[in-house]
Formats: sequence, C-alpha cells, structure tokens
Amino acid sequence: MWEPIEPDKASIKLAEGVEVLNFGSGHAWGMLGLQVELEEKGTIILASDALYTKDSAGPPLRPPGIIYDSIGWQKTANYIKALAKDRDADIWYGHDANQFEAFRKSTDGYYE
Repeated sequence: MWEPIEPDKASIKLAEGVEVLNFGSGHAWGMLGLQVELEEKGTIILASDALYTKDSAGPPLRPPGIIYDSIGWQKTANYIKALAKDRDADIWYGHDANQFEAFRKSTDGYYE
C-alpha cells in the first residue's frame, strides 16, 4: 500500500520554480502533479486528476466516480492538502468548473 513519500523523494525539479510531484496511487495507479512558483500568484500545486474539485478535497473527502485505489486516494488527497499547507500553495484542481471560471484566461493576459 502506498505511503506518502518524503517531499525530497517525491519530486523532481525540472527548472527553477517547477517541480513534478509524485502523488502515488488513487484515481489511477500512479498520479503526478506539478508545483509551479509564479511571481504574481505565488506557489501553485496542479493536482490534475488526483483531486478533481475543491469539493473532492472536503471536508469530508469525496472520491471521484472512477477510482483505482480508494485507500490510496484518501492518502493522496490528504498528502496534497498537507503539502499545500506546508508550502503555502494554492491547489488548482483538475476539473473544478467554478475555480476555472475565476482563472485569468489566455485571452485576458498571462501570469508572470
């Protein structure tokens, strides 16, 4: 069973301010995310399908309809939330229409 990995072992730094995160099992057998540090927005964790929506993150946790490992998903969800808190990061969910609506779109400019 998947256990949260120590942060220094759970990621790969791609470039300054860009880190691939290994979330482990859950929605699928292995989930990856991305952490980016933006001058304007600060630190962001792109949760992809590991956390579909803000509602998924709870409380209470609400798993997606399609799930590979329910126990792994709960651990992954809690890991992402703890990581975001520890790194003072916002979580950008993979399928949250309300959150997406609030984002600045490419036609409105870009983030620096």
